[in-house]
Amino acid sequence: MQPKLIIFDWDGTLADTTGPIIETVRQSFYECGLAKPPADRIRNLIGHSLAQMMHLLAPDADAHKHEELVETYAALYLHPDNRQMRLFPDALPALDTLKARGFWLAVATGKGRSGLDLAIAQTRTADYWLATATASEYPSKPAPDMVLEICGELGLMPSESLVVGDTAYDLEMAANAGARGVGLTTGAHDAETLRGAPNIGILPRLAELPALIASL
Repeated sequence: MQPKLIIFDWDGTLADTTGPIIETVRQSFYECGLAKPPADRIRNLIGHSLAQMMHLLAPDADAHKHEELVETYAALYLHPDNRQMRLFPDALPALDTLKARGFWLAVATGKGRSGLDLAIAQTRTADYWLATATASEYPSKPAPDMVLEICGELGLMPSESLVVGDTAYDLEMAANAGARGVGLTTGAHDAETLRGAPNIGILPRLAELPALIASL
């Protein structure tokens, strides 16, 4: 059965931001007087909310330091000079194809609300989304809340939706909500990691998503 609604993750799925996120996290630790965490450690945690990521990366730090890390990251990543929020080249063509076929489109992201709003504005994609949900408003992935809230807002059952993301957390969120999930190897988690989570397909490029959906 084809879905009515397709819910996209943002970072690493629609936007080529995995590298900038890793470097910004490392710079945030440096500016807060902490040792920079390994890039692979950060990569494995992308998809969580920023607050949860900082807590996991600095488990021995106190709440004040975690808050400082989050604020430093936000100041760096949301700085007006930061223009590293580029969509993958095949993102808009894939979205255009899906929208033209009548699918509803939405976003569920580990970004905060301000980060997502800025990214949507910079990429001029506001007209694509019927609903959006962020980790500022709902529990972090893999909790099902973002999918459940989007589906509730649009009057759909989760089983009528498909979640597309680049991390196992996206796929686990989908399964926890009663939705299906498709993994992309364009971002934080590799194919082996994605295959370890519930999925109906693992794709190397977003461009292949319309054909997969057409085959359902």
